[in-house]
Amino acid sequence: MGAARPPAAGAQSPPQTAHHAVRRWPIEVWNEPNLEAFWSAGQDAYHRLYEVTARAVKEVDAELQVGGPSLAPGYQDEWIERFAEFVDTRDLPIDFVSRHAYSSGPVQPVPFGAHQTLMPASALLEQFGAPRRQLAGTGLAGLPLHITEFNSSYRPDNPVHDTAFHAAYLAPVLVNGGDLADSFSYWTFCDVFEEVGVPTTPFHGGFGLLAHRQIKKPTHHLYTFMAAMGEQILARGEDHLVTRHDDGRVTVLAWAPADPGGGEPVDGHTVRLSLPLGTPDTRGSAFALRRSVSEDAGNPWAAWREMGRPLAPDHRRLDALREAAEPARSHRSVPVTGGRADVDLVLARHEVTLLELTPVVDETPQWWSDDRLLGLGDA
Repeated sequence: MGAARPPAAGAQSPPQTAHHAVRRWPIEVWNEPNLEAFWSAGQDAYHRLYEVTARAVKEVDAELQVGGPSLAPGYQDEWIERFAEFVDTRDLPIDFVSRHAYSSGPVQPVPFGAHQTLMPASALLEQFGAPRRQLAGTGLAGLPLHITEFNSSYRPDNPVHDTAFHAAYLAPVLVNGGDLADSFSYWTFCDVFEEVGVPTTPFHGGFGLLAHRQIKKPTHHLYTFMAAMGEQILARGEDHLVTRHDDGRVTVLAWAPADPGGGEPVDGHTVRLSLPLGTPDTRGSAFALRRSVSEDAGNPWAAWREMGRPLAPDHRRLDALREAAEPARSHRSVPVTGGRADVDLVLARHEVTLLELTPVVDETPQWWSDDRLLGLGDA
């Protein structure tokens, strides 16, 4: 996003100030003006709001980034097309286009919560890409596109947010969303959120990556796994992403199918990969470190359910929930032949796994033998 002008050659860089930081913040005008709950005055009134706000922002500092229209899913193409025409006709400042994306169906109220059907995860990717199609040929074509909210459900009391299913469901969205938008922001970081009332339990279907008391949900780990991936993409498929780091490590993100249609969950989904390590004549081994979340690992919601869904867990049970929230970890040695390591990743139900392969430089002393561990080997 917008940045302060660099210093002249030979000049010392000024210290980072709040003013410089704010210049990088994109300023979005309003929230979901196509929904009466957030804006009841109609589209023409929103256009007037955008005009006044955008001009005022630029009067304060021309380098501040401003944009919109921050639309909720379900709008007709005409809504954003009319917005583009208005901005063009009035020659208004606009630095980016934004919208929101959710894939849930109508609300089915239940006591203290809501249940909803879900569309396939591809529906989120379709929503990510829609503005570029809708704005083709307009003055807004080519502007940065930011998805400033996305999730499965738009409700902060839908239990799907707390589940292992949710991490596997969103994995292909995180892997492929960058092809369609300049940024996409998960809504939201934690469950401290009171839009439909004050939550009454640690797990209540909140939007957050963290439940109350900083308990990590499976989707939190999906993000931490993504953050551990390398910069160079080697391969990408419907159930995996393979990357390489500058130091030669290869990382794999893989996920089991997550069917929102209610089909039988797949247990034992296998991802078979041949991964490049080193040069074509490299032989030896790689150290394989694996972390996973699934129905049976890194799933504090399941542990909470097994505890009897306590409304206010004491310290002992909170410790148990935090421990249950940690991913499963395993390690092994993988042979490398001809510069490649062949791995089969067998995934549990709704598993998301991160595999990291590091080429081994063997520093074992020539005289060492594991037979000596119990003093049984030759002296």
